[in-house]
Amino acid sequence: MNANKGILAPLFVALTLVTYRGVRSGSNANNPVAHLPLPNQLVGAVAVFGALSLFSGRAEKPATVAAWGLDVAILLNLWNPAKTPATQPKTGTTKTAQGTTSAAKN
Repeated sequence: MNANKGILAPLFVALTLVTYRGVRSGSNANNPVAHLPLPNQLVGAVAVFGALSLFSGRAEKPATVAAWGLDVAILLNLWNPAKTPATQPKTGTTKTAQGTTSAAKN
């Protein structure tokens, strides 16, 4: 089976960007080790780009373009797991039986 070697450059760029983002963020609640990315972030990048490297033949160019697109998304920080709607607390108002409103956190 032929592997897509065009994925190597975007992989190295992604690992560099993930490392830079970890160094820049310092320590926070999600990353207790200051100035290092968590290992699961690096393994996740290797897994995604490894899966893209399995495409060969006519699908090689779209897979390479998708890999570069992921790099652009990381660069622009379009995808940040800490900012997903599922992890943010939802606030809203609810009506009680007496007709008054109260703020609710879910």
